[in-house]
Amino acid sequence: MDKIEALEEIKSIWNDEENNLGQKIIKVSSAFYDAGLDLSTTAAYINATPAELDALLALGALDDELIERIGEINPPKTTWQLLANASEEEIQQALNALEENREKSAENRVHSALSEFIYQQMIEVAGPTTEQKVGMLSGADLALAQKKSEDFTALSDWDKKYLKSVAAQKKRGKTLSSKQLPILLRILTELADKGVITRNSIDGDQETCDRILDAIGKE
Repeated sequence: MDKIEALEEIKSIWNDEENNLGQKIIKVSSAFYDAGLDLSTTAAYINATPAELDALLALGALDDELIERIGEINPPKTTWQLLANASEEEIQQALNALEENREKSAENRVHSALSEFIYQQMIEVAGPTTEQKVGMLSGADLALAQKKSEDFTALSDWDKKYLKSVAAQKKRGKTLSSKQLPILLRILTELADKGVITRNSIDGDQETCDRILDAIGKE
């Protein structure tokens, strides 16, 4: 499938109301990554916001059983990013809360009210984990970390290649999986421990360094 065909397929899936959210997650993610599409172009083509599409793609990294459950509950778009950045326990609690809320109500609440309800449920469970914060770093942030690691010869060959790979993935709009994040956290922590990423950088990149250190929980 070439990129034009993939864009057409994603647009059709996105607008098909017969597909539940779980089916959309699987089908859209497959077409997006198989064709090597970028986030902004695809979002514009299907008349979605980049945030909406990014959240749906992030949900594609979840276990199949969770995706199936999400398809059954069909939460509104405004909750997708919250679910994508949550742990499995938090997702299950949020979905349970949404399901119970719908069962108690004679009529479903409007999506904005549901979104606020889910948000409060998830905040009560926990804030974002360190790994989730690392997952929110941009491709540009990770690319700078990768460049500094080479300048300082601070990482093993494998870690350098890994950091370069995930930086490129983020630049293409991909959301990192739950398996990738612990490795990335370890690498960034090593760079901080070795003084490559620091609060008093002299390389004119203090804002980015601070953002990375905040994400990994380093002073």
